[in-house]
Amino acid sequence: QSVTLWISSGGTTSVLHADDAENVLMLLAGRKTVMLVHQDEAQRMYAPLAEHRGSSPVHQNAVDLTAFPAFANVSWIRGEISAGDMLYIPHSYWHQVNSFDRNLGVNLWWQHAEDWRWWDPENREEYDTTRFGSEGWIPFNELKSRAPASAKCTALSSGKDLSKTRFMDETAFKRYASKMRAKAAKGA
Repeated sequence: QSVTLWISSGGTTSVLHADDAENVLMLLAGRKTVMLVHQDEAQRMYAPLAEHRGSSPVHQNAVDLTAFPAFANVSWIRGEISAGDMLYIPHSYWHQVNSFDRNLGVNLWWQHAEDWRWWDPENREEYDTTRFGSEGWIPFNELKSRAPASAKCTALSSGKDLSKTRFMDETAFKRYASKMRAKAAKGA
């Protein structure tokens, strides 16, 4: 649904955050480290306290364990990518990216046609990245299991490429998803 080009002279760091789409980070030049954290760790990352929804006030490189003691119990994966590497970041997965040296990267975010079955960003009583992992809150994997186990994929015809492909923007996808949920509710 969207593509972003990241250019950096190095020494840059994102906040610890979650994106509401599937995500591929492709590194064309430079080096990055990435911290990845499951959605259900939101409470231990103090996401509800963050100034901006979908982010955490904790910085992985300088954690104040006096102010954020539960962060010591966060299970996370740290990886490093270099030029030519690609990293898949699942929908709503928490991550923080640190760039070193001169960097050139591309992010591609997308939704699946059937995501409407589980992802309703307007329904804060069920989908809220800051509440995953809370007692009594639906676990993320259980919520996402409402999607089909597999999705139809149409292969490109021989000789075709994606140069003429149009992406559906996030607003259009949210309208589509809302329409599909309403249609499903009428049929239920």
